[in-house]
Amino acid sequence: MKTSPSSTTTPDSGDSGPAPGWLAHYPAHPTAPGRARREVALVLRTWKLEALVDTARLLVSELVTNAVTHTGSRRIGVAVVRTTGTSVRVMVLDTDRSRRKVPPPARPGFEETSGRGLLLVDALADRWGVEHVATGKRVWCDLDTGGPGAAAR
Repeated sequence: MKTSPSSTTTPDSGDSGPAPGWLAHYPAHPTAPGRARREVALVLRTWKLEALVDTARLLVSELVTNAVTHTGSRRIGVAVVRTTGTSVRVMVLDTDRSRRKVPPPARPGFEETSGRGLLLVDALADRWGVEHVATGKRVWCDLDTGGPGAAAR
């Protein structure tokens, strides 16, 4: 993985090392979801995983938006890792150390304009979860590159 101090990164091609990965950091600003969407799409295309691009873009957009909106973090990390030969993990990291429990996916009313993010994550990811880590919180979701979950993509 090649990275620079800014959010501009170059994904591995997947040809070297046991688990290709990519990591970027963004200021916790309303522009972060769009930047993360574009860069995650580039990573997946570089890895020749075009079938995952649309779903991953939506998932990373929802998770980064939640981190920007609902945490006091100044910076948000986004990582994409090939966890196995048939799975990709997208992670969003924030510095919220409050240990608050992440609410379950909500069922907002028809007229409500927000509150559907985790519902979408739950519906589209093959697996997802939340981990409290020393530096804050990591919300992750897995996308299978083959198998039943991938068939819908």
